[in-house]
Amino acid sequence: MTVIEKLDGGTWHSDGRWRMREEDLDADRRRLLTTGLPLATIACLGCRGLAAQTLAAGGGGKFLENTGMSTEETYAFFYGTFIPVLQSLAKEMGPERFLAALTKAASDNTSQMIAAAAKDSPTRDIKGWSALFQNILGTPPFNKALAYEVVEQSDKVLELKFTECLPAKLLRAMNAADIGYALECSGSEAAAKAFNPEITASNPRNMMKGDTFCIERYVLET
Repeated sequence: MTVIEKLDGGTWHSDGRWRMREEDLDADRRRLLTTGLPLATIACLGCRGLAAQTLAAGGGGKFLENTGMSTEETYAFFYGTFIPVLQSLAKEMGPERFLAALTKAASDNTSQMIAAAAKDSPTRDIKGWSALFQNILGTPPFNKALAYEVVEQSDKVLELKFTECLPAKLLRAMNAADIGYALECSGSEAAAKAFNPEITASNPRNMMKGDTFCIERYVLET
């Protein structure tokens, strides 16, 4: 492949493709992962109040109207437009580097969201975490995208079993389960720590990884 013309910001190559300078590519990757990704995560993952404040501050009118789309159609529309961008970015950066950056960005964003949601929480024990977590799961779109049951709850432990997960269904079908795990599942520990640093999280079974159900287990270590 031959460079046929150098211009400010990149080069034209003999294969007909324009390539940005590596430093500009790195800057764009950072911008996507530190600004675009958190906004997209908020929009998709259900914090409607946060999404409204972030994406439509001062907006109204038709933006607030019901689109008539089902929950599955809404998720499919979002993933169908956004996941291919992430897959292209993974090719540019390399899968390992990309997934590490995506995991950190998603976890950081989840931590911020939980910290905001929990700021008025009266208790920070497992029961308080259970109340907050299940309240979130009970609001749209989570309540239409997930099905779960509490399999263990005590003063020290909260364990939930998820038997249906729309994100896992769609992202596995798109051959994007690795991105799905980083984007949708990797933030469990960050979420728990944002609520109470003494709570640890584990997910020994996960549908993004091919299991038939998910287990989310939270333990208060003190």
